Amino acid sequence: MVLVGAGPGDPSLLTVRAVECLQRAQAVVYDALVPGDVLALVGSGTECLPVPRDTRDGHGDPGEATGRLLARLAMQGRMVVRLKGGDPAVFGRLSEEMEPVRNAGIPIEIVPGITAAVAAAAAAGIPLTSRSAASSLTILTGHEAVDKRENIDFRSLAVLPGTLA
Repeated sequence: MVLVGAGPGDPSLLTVRAVECLQRAQAVVYDALVPGDVLALVGSGTECLPVPRDTRDGHGDPGEATGRLLARLAMQGRMVVRLKGGDPAVFGRLSEEMEPVRNAGIPIEIVPGITAAVAAAAAAGIPLTSRSAASSLTILTGHEAVDKRENIDFRSLAVLPGTLA
């Protein structure tokens, strides 16, 4: 079972490992942020299953529902790729999706992708750090979980040195 970051959507920005995994996969579970140009790299005959962002199977968190789907597919002995926009470890419900897979005893590999905060700045030609102006980078979500105990204190972050993305 492999969790692959699709990056910002340009297939030429995928890692070599990401492309290898897509071509070897027997099942690819992908989200709405993955463009068709990236899905075109999936090997022929591979089952591709879209997962809407609000997918629920009637039993809890959408990420956990996706994780249960991944576990079911992997327990069939298939090489499964979970293809996520950006980087799976940055605002991608990674822990929720991995939990059912790990509970099933299935090994997981994570192949990083370029996260949107970094990709957007690079595309605009804006450095996120600078030796003379910004020695740190803080990446924040714009969408907090409703049931989270602690939310971001934007006022305290506004006075920190460095770049907020």
